[in-house]
Amino acid sequence: MYQNINFVNLPLHLLSFMSVDKPKVNFIFLLLSQIILFPAQPNIKLEVIGQAATNPDLALFAPHENENVANDYVIQQIIERSGVFVILRQDGKRLIRFDIEPFEVEIDPNRIFTELGRRKNIIKHNPTLRTNTYVFHRAMRLSAALAKLIVNSLGGAEPSSTWLAIHNNTQGYSGDNKQGMGNISILQYQQKLADGAAFIMAVSQQHGDEDDLFFVTEQQDFNALQQSGWNAVLQHPQVVTDPTQDDGSLSVYAQKSGIRYINIEAERSTDNFGENHLAEQQQMLDYVLNRLLSKNTNINLSD
Repeated sequence: MYQNINFVNLPLHLLSFMSVDKPKVNFIFLLLSQIILFPAQPNIKLEVIGQAATNPDLALFAPHENENVANDYVIQQIIERSGVFVILRQDGKRLIRFDIEPFEVEIDPNRIFTELGRRKNIIKHNPTLRTNTYVFHRAMRLSAALAKLIVNSLGGAEPSSTWLAIHNNTQGYSGDNKQGMGNISILQYQQKLADGAAFIMAVSQQHGDEDDLFFVTEQQDFNALQQSGWNAVLQHPQVVTDPTQDDGSLSVYAQKSGIRYINIEAERSTDNFGENHLAEQQQMLDYVLNRLLSKNTNINLSD
């Protein structure tokens, strides 16, 4: 069935999508998938499924390698609908490590998309690293180069494009008096807004688990999510102009670049705490994809 097809540059786990019981798989599309090595440090790589040019309104990014609950489902959708899915990989962890001899510098790969954000990111995760050193400046350059590689893989910063982020978070949040972990929860976002967090424009708590939510940059997306009963957070546009609110995240970069951004967050199990909300994240992704692809503005968005 696969005679004369060269699989050398195809990510190995994608071969499972090419089994004989999946006749609808677009094999040529799969063969366009590739591993892109980060030239400055080849143990950092991008797994790129599909091509951005095939559907500029469908580019997905998974920045944290340990947040992978729905990755296989995303790949299925990309194969069926076209577009591109970019997964950042190194060694399976949340943070990326730059090897700058004789040091290792850790960064959050979702905080590298602006100059100010990169600086804050390196300082946060490497508190003993002085900012006037070669290592710090090298880490800044590497962060900028990695950000550029990611953006280019998503199709470049074209204002007509749409970026979807795929994230998973821990159950609850630290300080919730329920042994919660992390800082992502619709309840936590509500509290942050009440406390005056300037990067949040609005929060809508609807139904479902507090850890399953959307984080968006456009008012129309927030309104539709709210009307359809989803937990949603709207980023404040002042992140574009207020340096204190620039954390270097892809959502901030997208808003600065005029790109529609939707983050799909769902709970994952962490050390047997919490659960993988695969079905919930699949439903959330289906909702977004059907909305993005629909030409009928009167469609029932809760379906």
